Amino acid sequence: MNRGLLFVAAVLMLCNSVCSQGVSPDSYSVQHSDSCWYVTMNYRIDKMPKDDELILISQICCPDTCINDNARRFQGRRYAKRYIKKYGYKPDLMEDGTNSFTLAVPEDMVSDTLIGVTYSEYVTPDGVFGAFDTLEIVLPMPVALSCNPVKDAHSLADLMSLENPYINGMAAYEVLDGGSVHLPMNPSQTVHFAMNSQHLSPDYYGNAATIDSLVTLLNSLASDNASNIESIQIVGFTSPDARDEIVPKLGYKRAAALCNHLQQRTNLPDSVFEVADGGKHWHIIYAGLSNNGEDGDSLVKKLLSLKSNKERIAMLRNYNGGKHYTALCNDTNAVNYRGACCTRVYYHNLSDSSTHELNKVVAELSNNPHPDYDALRERLRPYDNDARALNIKGVIEHRQHRRAAAAEAFRRAAELGDMQASRNMGILGLSME
Repeated sequence: MNRGLLFVAAVLMLCNSVCSQGVSPDSYSVQHSDSCWYVTMNYRIDKMPKDDELILISQICCPDTCINDNARRFQGRRYAKRYIKKYGYKPDLMEDGTNSFTLAVPEDMVSDTLIGVTYSEYVTPDGVFGAFDTLEIVLPMPVALSCNPVKDAHSLADLMSLENPYINGMAAYEVLDGGSVHLPMNPSQTVHFAMNSQHLSPDYYGNAATIDSLVTLLNSLASDNASNIESIQIVGFTSPDARDEIVPKLGYKRAAALCNHLQQRTNLPDSVFEVADGGKHWHIIYAGLSNNGEDGDSLVKKLLSLKSNKERIAMLRNYNGGKHYTALCNDTNAVNYRGACCTRVYYHNLSDSSTHELNKVVAELSNNPHPDYDALRERLRPYDNDARALNIKGVIEHRQHRRAAAAEAFRRAAELGDMQASRNMGILGLSME
């Protein structure tokens, strides 16, 4: 029994002695290119006994994939050879006893540090002995990138309002008044009606394209989670001659026809629609009169000074013997006067709860030198299409030396208009291609 204990003790002492003889690199260097880290480990083997045969196996692994120190003592040889079999990393010794070789490590395997592992096997007259050594390789610190606290995101309605003057926030809301309505500058936003008709026909005068455009606009606004549509104002108009006036409230009925059509195709609640009778389509009438020289311009000024439609109609029919009125009634484009259009869409932005969540991630990156990057990625996952979140993700990937993933995130964020991402791309020398 005592002999057995002594034998075990002797084996343990021998293992400890052999394991302490592991070969560490005299130096190493780290470079990055093509989504890989290249670690060059430099050894001088001539310090080993010349009459001993040496097999040197080196490998690189991330801290979370390497076996622990205790297991290395007894499993090092098996683990190293299994790694070599999988990845094929086995250097050749030089005749002069020096050894310098480079291992390529995909950047998606890497966090902040690598572990260099060397297994040495000595073949001596007394037997074969193995020794294990490890080296922590610290990667170069990445350049600092912009990751400032984020601000509330612009809604889709905010962006669309920059190009469409008839999309407005609720701060600009005005009660719909047919007598003083804001009219669209672009006649293509108007659907047209036949003489004396209140029936909306998609096949009439190119109405189908106009309706599709309006439906697309409203559905885009309705699908935006960052804002709510509060009011859609629709106004109907009649032509300047008296023939349209034989149908009571014809302008209102035309507006209601367009309203009903949009309700059926957008599924918006009835409560957001406002309908009014705009009477004569004064905006187009003024444009037609201005084409008739100075006399026409003078009439426009007089009409603008009047407050009621009734007074304007009377002046239009009687001014200068009705010459301008007759010309308008005979205008081959008179169909443009008979229509209905969406004159205003009002919206309000919802509170941006994502801003608060994203700023929590930014604070963690700013205040914690060793954050849980995987956990932060999970917190960003619900905001995968948010430009602000994509920029933050790019910073996380960059800090973990994952250049390809960082570049993709920054490009997506920049395409969505994030200025921080554009600056980060400039710092890293990235392009949008």
